[in-house]
Amino acid sequence: MERYPTPDVDDVAGVLDRRAEALLIDGLLVSVVVGTLGYVAGTALSESALGGLGGLFVALQFGAPLGLLLYQTGLEGYYGQTIGKRLRGLVVVREDGSRCTWGAAVVRNLLRVVDVLPVFYLVGIVSAYVSSNHQRLGDLAGKTLVVHTA
Repeated sequence: MERYPTPDVDDVAGVLDRRAEALLIDGLLVSVVVGTLGYVAGTALSESALGGLGGLFVALQFGAPLGLLLYQTGLEGYYGQTIGKRLRGLVVVREDGSRCTWGAAVVRNLLRVVDVLPVFYLVGIVSAYVSSNHQRLGDLAGKTLVVHTA
């Protein structure tokens, strides 16, 4: 993956188009990895397939949200984009168009906990619709934008 793709800072990403698709891709990727690890661990610990299903459910319930948070923060802090964002042609930048910093990536992703409330990213969607640059609360606090790649 390219260290940091060239952003088109004049082309801010919309609210429910590529950003939502990127989140779905990332969520599925993390869920498959975490779920597989949970199933294997559950099977190994209980020595039965039924224990594997228990491990799978626990991993998806508790591990996937944490895994997604760490995955998004790490990749956005280092590359400016996750795999889902890369596949959908998006990159996270600072409001001034410079590269996303680690600090900004941490802030924008920690506030996903608020953006996801009360259900299905309702707070994040509403804040992105009322913001002139389609910024959810995490983006506003982290001073970041999601833009298309050039």
